[in-house]
Amino acid sequence: MVLPAFAEPISDKTGLKTTFSVMVNSKPYAIETTANFDVRNVSFEDDTLIFAINSSLENNFAELQIPNEIVKGELQFFLDDTIITPKVQKNEKISFVTLEFAGNGSHTLQVKSDFVEQQEVETAQPEIIAEEKPDSTMVILAAVGIVIAGGAASTMAVYLKRKKT
Repeated sequence: MVLPAFAEPISDKTGLKTTFSVMVNSKPYAIETTANFDVRNVSFEDDTLIFAINSSLENNFAELQIPNEIVKGELQFFLDDTIITPKVQKNEKISFVTLEFAGNGSHTLQVKSDFVEQQEVETAQPEIIAEEKPDSTMVILAAVGIVIAGGAASTMAVYLKRKKT
């Protein structure tokens, strides 16, 4: 006996893929979610990614792809203000998060990072005032000019002396 496909139960881990664009420092970043619940919105506020979730299932499953440029360092996850520990895998571009939790209804998932961007601190450097030295080219030109002027003066003196005699 063969049962039609619609008679088989669908896995709770079947999900809908959605891409959200969040603005961070005036630059858009793509956050990808695949979940068996409705991710209604993703926002970025105070260095925290905030996912607005609505679920009609008791067993919830999601995969998140978060660019490393947004959240660096050790990630912390809070579901309805309770810390959770999903599986996180990273490469040079993204953090791939596998998340499971129980409970239907509305939820808020927050993703925070312990990364603190170092501010560039300008320190006053003591100003070194170097004694001005003439450029070597200028010294050479001055020396050549003196030699030429001296040669011209000697030649003129000899010429005038001969002319008088």
